[in-house]
Amino acid sequence: MKKALISNLEKGRVCDVAASGSEFEVSGDFTWIDCQDDVTSQHTYDSVTNEFKAFDILNMPGFAENAYIVARGIGYTSVGNQLDMLYKELQATGSISVDGPWANHITAVKTAIPKNDPAAVLAWNQQNLV
Repeated sequence: MKKALISNLEKGRVCDVAASGSEFEVSGDFTWIDCQDDVTSQHTYDSVTNEFKAFDILNMPGFAENAYIVARGIGYTSVGNQLDMLYKELQATGSISVDGPWANHITAVKTAIPKNDPAAVLAWNQQNLV
């Protein structure tokens, strides 16, 4: 049997796991709870059911609604880089087109990081934000 250190500030977050008897003193913001040997800091603790569950970022509050915003912000690159793309296209062709480098770049980001597909956003994050 092990002990899991649970954060009372971040509901259910397992901060550490230690062998029973090797726990350390903690403030009131944390609590040690008995757990099975296979529990890791990649689990969360449900105090209502007294169960540990594997951490699943797709079900974390706010992930589905917000993760694509951050990922797209990174994928689009800086405003300066985008303006440079537009400037170079204007210099080369005299106009900005719907199939030019900037438009293709924006389309590629929107395709790779779809607003309504949290699993695709997570996959993009894992591939590009290592």
